[in-house]
Amino acid sequence: MLDTAAVAERLAPLLLRGRVRSELAAAFGVLGDAWGWTAFLCAVHDLGKYSPTFQALNFPLSSARLGSWAVRDLELVAKLHGVPRRVDTPHGLLTALHLQELLVSWGASRRTAVMIAAALGGHHGHFPAGEVVAQARREINAHGERVWAEQRTTLVAELARLRGLPDPRTLDWAQVDLSVPAAVGLAALTTVSDWIASDTSNFAFAEDEVDLAAYAKDAAVQAEAAVDRLKMSSWSPPGGARFDELFGQSPRSVQEVIERVTADLEGSALVVVEAPTGEGKTKAALQATATMVSQFGLAGSYLGMPTQATSNQMFAVMQAMLTRLGDPTTVSLVHSAAREVLAEPAEVGVDEPGTLDAEAQAWFTRKRSLLSVLGCGTIDQALKGAFRSGHVFVRLAGLANKVVVFDEVHAYDTYMSTLLQRLLMWLGALGAPVVLLSATLPSSRRAELIAAWQAGYRGCYPQEINVPPASKPYPRVTVADTAEVVDHPVEISELNRDRVVHLEHVPDERVVDWLLVAAQGRCVAVVHNLVRRATETYAELERRIKELPEEDRPVLLAINGTLPTGARRRVEQELQGFFGENGMRPRRAIVVGTQAIEQSLDLDFDALITDLAPIDLVFQRAGRVHRHRRDAARGRLTVAITGVVDTPAGPQFPAYLRTVYAPIVLMRTWAALKDLDRIESWTTMAQLVDEVYGDQVACPRGWEAAWRRESDRLAVAQHNDREAAAESYLPQPHMVEVLSELTERPRALRTRKSTGRKR
Repeated sequence: MLDTAAVAERLAPLLLRGRVRSELAAAFGVLGDAWGWTAFLCAVHDLGKYSPTFQALNFPLSSARLGSWAVRDLELVAKLHGVPRRVDTPHGLLTALHLQELLVSWGASRRTAVMIAAALGGHHGHFPAGEVVAQARREINAHGERVWAEQRTTLVAELARLRGLPDPRTLDWAQVDLSVPAAVGLAALTTVSDWIASDTSNFAFAEDEVDLAAYAKDAAVQAEAAVDRLKMSSWSPPGGARFDELFGQSPRSVQEVIERVTADLEGSALVVVEAPTGEGKTKAALQATATMVSQFGLAGSYLGMPTQATSNQMFAVMQAMLTRLGDPTTVSLVHSAAREVLAEPAEVGVDEPGTLDAEAQAWFTRKRSLLSVLGCGTIDQALKGAFRSGHVFVRLAGLANKVVVFDEVHAYDTYMSTLLQRLLMWLGALGAPVVLLSATLPSSRRAELIAAWQAGYRGCYPQEINVPPASKPYPRVTVADTAEVVDHPVEISELNRDRVVHLEHVPDERVVDWLLVAAQGRCVAVVHNLVRRATETYAELERRIKELPEEDRPVLLAINGTLPTGARRRVEQELQGFFGENGMRPRRAIVVGTQAIEQSLDLDFDALITDLAPIDLVFQRAGRVHRHRRDAARGRLTVAITGVVDTPAGPQFPAYLRTVYAPIVLMRTWAALKDLDRIESWTTMAQLVDEVYGDQVACPRGWEAAWRRESDRLAVAQHNDREAAAESYLPQPHMVEVLSELTERPRALRTRKSTGRKR
């Protein structure tokens, strides 16, 4: 207990920031020493160990130390369960049981008592539900009835004395009101403090005879060293955090606008950036995070990218920025293939014989990076914060003390979009500022995302938020604070201004011919939607290139998501070396890829051929052509579309494509593009995206039956995706009544699983 209290006191200002910190301070400030009492409560998380069911796990030791008053109860439990082994009533549950009763006896309201007890009793990942606590109350052999309760109460009073706190019975606990954000913060602080304190490399076992008053002082010293080793001190960006200072280059328009509007923020906000590819949105987001970290006293930032490749790329950008600044802050790379370098702790979470808290171990090895001050990884790592799951409160607290950035928010399907909206609600409720980036964001999607964050902050339903239509044309920066939504105009840079995309339609059987002609003296790429198609194109290109004179053979490269991690990384580096912003381009080259080219890599080609995809993704792929420079020597900006066959009854697509993209979205896209030979500007592209996703594209004559059939299929699929997400995501923050709702899956889902029925 003393170890955990000491760690919590040192850790609290590092882990808890912003709204979570202020609401937790307000909750316990009525007792006098807010953080002293917060650390005290964290310390009593293991109070349930002072019970027959736990002490009997080592009967000889506990009976000798506790004395004759306890022996009968210990013997009974030992006989019933055949200990030592894990028994049916976990000590966290007994902590919740005793604390509820104790806090009520001190004058706390029933709601407050239940909330605090659950936050502490759930330190192994799952908050105890009310009916489970009630069941534990009936397990009298487990908790030991009145005599053991008196011993636990005495222990709590002694802990308060050793921590220099007044007798808790003398304070006005009736004034303590714990909000959901504060409860999340208390639960996270308790759990992480417990993990650190239970690591034997931080705190060795004490001698049998120990002066507890002296030990309490020693624990503070050990706790400071243990927490310092985690390097959780906040990031300190340079004063002003100007773009040119961070990156050593003059800002473009979108970067200037974001720098200005974030500097003017007076509180947490959601910033939505809509601008063409190549305008520098991600660097602008880094500058915005630097400003908001300084202004709001946050720990750092987390950048959620669409793929591992984009995460790796942004990781390098962040490291380069810090190196330029002479800043030693470490950036954590957060995705399934990232190597973690933190040494594994010795015995985190070992509370009972034969047990090991694997989740605790994972947080301090694979997952600890979400607690780091600067993180860059895939969006799925952040989206786990929207799921009902063990230790979700730690993940939420790790995000709530940062500026959170999500890139390419237009590119997520219904399931992920639903989760993103729910996570935005929680980030709003926790007061975390968020930056969303997109090249082609449908206006309806923009409104949904803004409403989700504002509803979370205000404590209401998203339907109650009135998001006005955009008042400024694309491109723009939108700032949604807690009260209003304001749009700011952005000028398109010279690179993207007057950018005309010439469109062609190439039949599948002519793709290889098109590539070989286009690659004469140029570097071109093909993006297929299916790995099978990419493999076939590559094989045919390889055969045809071998027939060419050696001096005419283009460099041939391939990238797709099925490559092993090591091989994928080597190909990414090679592509970046050739086609990145400062790449050494070969005289002629062909790159065959899948969606990895669309989002994952900052590459620049002279021309591109792509399978038909949803319209926003077609334009995303088009952004890989003449991305970094545009001049006459590169020829005109051409994007050819393949992977679609026009018929009077509607377009036909390759087999199995419906498992990747909804056919009706492809049909709307093709209807919008098939008669165009050029697109004049990014503004036109944004309008086309709105038309496709707003179902404003007219159905061509003869397509009616297929159009109606696929529209109905999409509606059913979206409904099922929303249901699937709803079964697993967190409840809306303002609707949470008991904390167990955050870690317990809905009963309907558990019933279906237990009966084997499928949705």
